[in-house]
Amino acid sequence: MEEIAYILSTILLLAGVVGSIIPILPGPILTYLGALVLYWFTDLPFSSTDIWIMGGVTLVVFVGDYLLQVLGVKKLGGGKMAVRGTIVGTLIGMFFTPIGILVGAFLGAFLGARTETDDEGKALKIALGSMVGFLLGTVLKLTFALYMIYYLIDLIY
Repeated sequence: MEEIAYILSTILLLAGVVGSIIPILPGPILTYLGALVLYWFTDLPFSSTDIWIMGGVTLVVFVGDYLLQVLGVKKLGGGKMAVRGTIVGTLIGMFFTPIGILVGAFLGAFLGARTETDDEGKALKIALGSMVGFLLGTVLKLTFALYMIYYLIDLIY
């Protein structure tokens, strides 16, 4: 049974890394599920406190990813249309990964901001804020996923 748990956990952890880059997959959640599988089905030295802390960090990373992009837009003067444009652009960009996600978020924010302002410079600034927020969220998720893998491998060996 433990072998199956290790295989399933590895699949979930790798999917978490992929989900850190591709927004349609909930990377932090998949990573946490990989840790939960090991907690429930192996004899690794986890405590319930460890798993609760991991869950809390997972929640912070998951929510923080979305907030960073929205904050990037809002901090530089974007409104609802710029935020919606960012989300739609990111979703459309997923069909053209990996660069399409970045370009989609940027173009979506830019077009959304242009509906709110006639100032192209301001719209460009808002779009850059969206891109920076997206990149920071990706780095946050990827760092979390890789650290969790490191931590779990350290427990195994």
